[in-house]
Amino acid sequence: MGIGHKIKEYRVKAGLTQIQLAEELHVTYQAVSRWENDDAEPSFETLKDICRILKCTTDQLFEIDKISEETKVEEVKQETQEFVKEETIFYGMCDSCHKPIYDVNDYNKIKEDYWVRSGRLSHKETKDKILCGECNKKRIIKEKAEKERQEKLRKESLRKRRICSFIIPAIVSLIMVIIGISCLSKGESDVGTWLLVIGLMFYPFLATIILNNTFITDMWLSVASFGFVKMPGVIFSLSFDGIKFLIFAKLLFWILGGLFAFLSISAATILAMPLSVFAYPLGLKRNFQGIDQK
Repeated sequence: MGIGHKIKEYRVKAGLTQIQLAEELHVTYQAVSRWENDDAEPSFETLKDICRILKCTTDQLFEIDKISEETKVEEVKQETQEFVKEETIFYGMCDSCHKPIYDVNDYNKIKEDYWVRSGRLSHKETKDKILCGECNKKRIIKEKAEKERQEKLRKESLRKRRICSFIIPAIVSLIMVIIGISCLSKGESDVGTWLLVIGLMFYPFLATIILNNTFITDMWLSVASFGFVKMPGVIFSLSFDGIKFLIFAKLLFWILGGLFAFLSISAATILAMPLSVFAYPLGLKRNFQGIDQK
């Protein structure tokens, strides 16, 4: 674009027509019209006369200041772009979507556990994992959903355990009570009374064991485990009498082992049943509260 539009702009500001400007310059008005339409350009001498008449400078006609300002702005933009390019830091590659990360706010370094198999054995190792912001948000949402799912399963397990603690002990105790009443009706008062007492006390004991959120279970297992002892080995001669001795010794040890186990289980049950009367309400309360720890 030429300077025609600036000649017209300053002519209008000066309040002159093309004919009046032409008379001042001693040229035809067609020449002025051609200058303003950029069909021709005035000579240098005529240009100085135009600036004198229109009271402007050649820099203003040629928009030297505007060109300089645009040049400065462009230079600043280029310097800024070069500075940003030089200051760009590569923080890493996202291990999930493989996107390069250049923003520190988009950089997330987390610890991840994974299993490593070595032969028949496996062991857990921890490694660092780099995630971008979007993938880290997905990870958080996924972990939250998994925790909610696990919590839902845990509460469902507690609910099933609570229902079983109502039904199974009730059935067992009811059977023992019915047998006790039957014995009483037959005149066997001692046996019937013991069955009634044990049947009634067996309900909180078995229910507490099923709930498994009090000290009763651990105590019962600890006492009952005393009867499960390893019997000694038997030395015998490789003969008919030696084999008979081996069979007899093994049978005897098996009977003794079963007797010890029965006695220890009975002792553990007798010890735990009266305590279960007090522990069962606590275990039931903890179950309703969602507590499954001892």
